[in-house]
Amino acid sequence: MGAVVRRGTCAAAALAALALVLAWSAARVHYANGGNWTALFCSGAGVPLPPQLDAVTYRVPLVGYDGQFYRLLAHDPILRKGYARYADAPQYRFRRSLVPWLAWLVAWGNDRWIDTAYIATEMLFIALGTYWCARLLGRRGRSPWWGLLFLAVPATIASIDRMVVDAPLTAWFVGFLLYSEEERWARVWVLAALAGLTRETGLLIAAALVAGRLLQRDWRAAAGFAACAIPSLAWFEYLARHLPASQSIPEIGFPFWNLFARLLIFRTYFNPLGQVVLRTLDLLAVLGLIASVAVAAGWLRHAKTGPVWLCVALYASLAVVLGPPVMFDPFAFGRVISPLLVWILIEAVSRKNWAAWAPPLAITLNASLVFARPMITIGQALLRR
Repeated sequence: MGAVVRRGTCAAAALAALALVLAWSAARVHYANGGNWTALFCSGAGVPLPPQLDAVTYRVPLVGYDGQFYRLLAHDPILRKGYARYADAPQYRFRRSLVPWLAWLVAWGNDRWIDTAYIATEMLFIALGTYWCARLLGRRGRSPWWGLLFLAVPATIASIDRMVVDAPLTAWFVGFLLYSEEERWARVWVLAALAGLTRETGLLIAAALVAGRLLQRDWRAAAGFAACAIPSLAWFEYLARHLPASQSIPEIGFPFWNLFARLLIFRTYFNPLGQVVLRTLDLLAVLGLIASVAVAAGWLRHAKTGPVWLCVALYASLAVVLGPPVMFDPFAFGRVISPLLVWILIEAVSRKNWAAWAPPLAITLNASLVFARPMITIGQALLRR
């Protein structure tokens, strides 16, 4: 009975997360975006779109953000409409196919409903990530309501605000943590395969599983987990055959170089007073990234080597090799390394080490600045009523 009650509480936490995200998004769209839900895709005014989509799309200044390109794939999942030519780097963007495909399936391929289905899919992934966090922490003797910490991860913030695929990937990672702890390896295999299709950095989960079995000299299991990558590699090959080569965004650099060089880069903000505050938050985010890697390294040093250990180590390694385009923006590097950050938060709650919250939350604080302008607009609208 206790397990049933605990799972019910986990589900309640997931529903609470879903309700919070839906309420925020509805308020933002209504008060700040004229009721047009396509504003969540952050489509840039300077980026061309297919005529069918352009007519109904809310535009933001300049070039927008990545969600606008995943939306194209959702409307053209097997590249038959030619929407790929509207993406800045189609082979690179369209590798992240799972969320767009799910949106297309939920809408039964009906163009009128794909945007709604995409937004709903993102929200359901956030609920799923919260549920798995709650399950994992409940299993460790903590209140399942701690699962709501999934909302504090930069990937979740980015997905709420711009419909990127990082919250779904982070949800798969939390599921990987849970089912690895429960030793449900068939489920882990499925999650690893889906993570690779969600974002290429999700392949680190499969790499960790393979490496873990190789260290145990379990060649058969290693080969089985290596098969997790086959769906992703097959899709990448399909893209290479059907799309022209495009220059990828250089996300990887020399280890540690860009991480520490970033401390000497000061971004320019227009408001002089705001510039001091924003630069301070910017610096804190970079220091938070460095501290997060240090915290992870310290905990891993005393942990048992296994798939989870290896996977966390790989994401920590990713954090120290990120290239300039990603490292320049805390919003960008925060969402890319969110699996590492959510692991630290989960471990901090499990260990009751509250000081370990500070590094990830320094990055979260910076990422959450994207909510500031909509919040001001909503507040002004409500005061005028």
